[in-house]
Amino acid sequence: MESKFPWRALIYAYLSMFAFAVTFQAIPPVLGFIISSLGISHTYAGALMSFFAIPGIIIAIPGGILSDIYGPRRMGIISLIISLVGCLLVGLGGSFSVLVAGRFISGIGALIVSIIALQTISCWFTKKDLGSAMGIFNTAMPVGTILSLNIFNRLAVVWGWRIPIILTAAFNLFILALYLFWHPGLPNKGAQLKANKPDVLKEIFSVKGVGWPIWFVAAIWMMFNAAGISFLTFASDYYISVGYDVGYAGFLASLFMIGSLVFSPLVGYLIDKAGGEAHFIIAGTIVSAILLYLVPVTGINPLYLGGLLGLSAAFIPTPVYSLVPKYLPPNKQGMGYGILSAGLNIGILAGPLLVGLSYDQVQNYIFGFKLMAIFSITTAVIALFLQLRFPTPTSNRKEK
Repeated sequence: MESKFPWRALIYAYLSMFAFAVTFQAIPPVLGFIISSLGISHTYAGALMSFFAIPGIIIAIPGGILSDIYGPRRMGIISLIISLVGCLLVGLGGSFSVLVAGRFISGIGALIVSIIALQTISCWFTKKDLGSAMGIFNTAMPVGTILSLNIFNRLAVVWGWRIPIILTAAFNLFILALYLFWHPGLPNKGAQLKANKPDVLKEIFSVKGVGWPIWFVAAIWMMFNAAGISFLTFASDYYISVGYDVGYAGFLASLFMIGSLVFSPLVGYLIDKAGGEAHFIIAGTIVSAILLYLVPVTGINPLYLGGLLGLSAAFIPTPVYSLVPKYLPPNKQGMGYGILSAGLNIGILAGPLLVGLSYDQVQNYIFGFKLMAIFSITTAVIALFLQLRFPTPTSNRKEK
């Protein structure tokens, strides 16, 4: 294997995850504009995030299996076309039902793209470098989210809320062109694994034998994202409601991701050296739960709270991504990331929907932030159980 290829694969995975991030996070910074334009409730607005996740619950695992069989390039091309169509429907749609349909369709494509990106890294990098690669890769989501939260709202003020959505479609088209002409595919060992393509249905049914640890990792990912995506969906609107201007409110919401941008590579490096994935998750989610609870009920400067929340949140994604190759062999890792994606999408579906519903019931965000804190502390409990019941296989850390 040529040494340049893993890093080339990382670039493609990074850009793919960035496309997922801006497609997914295109709605929160323009949420208030959509509510005003279409005259919808906060519950319906939260549904625009939730409906992005619904297809992922159904197709994430089959999508990961298909990527195991047919490879990331072929599946990526199909998925990016689907995501592009969905983004255009949202950007050009004239009614709430069309926007929901567009989010549903773009969710199908974008979520499979995120699975493909993770599979690409896990196949190209050896165990001793995987944590560092995942740490770098994990900055793609915060970069996309931070740019979305700080730019899309300003674009919406000047040109309307549709322009940011159209820009996400344009970026999906750009990534599609890269997949068509320059994607590196899988390394030789991956190609050999796919040489004798198994029966798709048989592979799908084999998911029940994948082992309990990966399901607990998926549960961790589900609860963390229920908290995190709820915060990213409603934090900007909350800060506007308490008197901050649109631009600063978007910045305060984006602080959740800035910690991951800065600290994820360091967390990945530490995991490569010492392991302890569950310990990072437990510490990060306990601190996050405390901070989420404090946001609407304390006079502490939101800049400090947001910065600390971003720092604590940085301790979770890289360990979660790194656990999959430590519990599953290479030919099952697409399936494993599909299971993670299914958990992610359940969290995305339930979190914003419940928080939006709580706002409509009580007309404030206090109970919504309490819900986010509950989601976060539940993540810590699951991670503790995983560590006690299914310790991370130490032998994998010694692989070269």
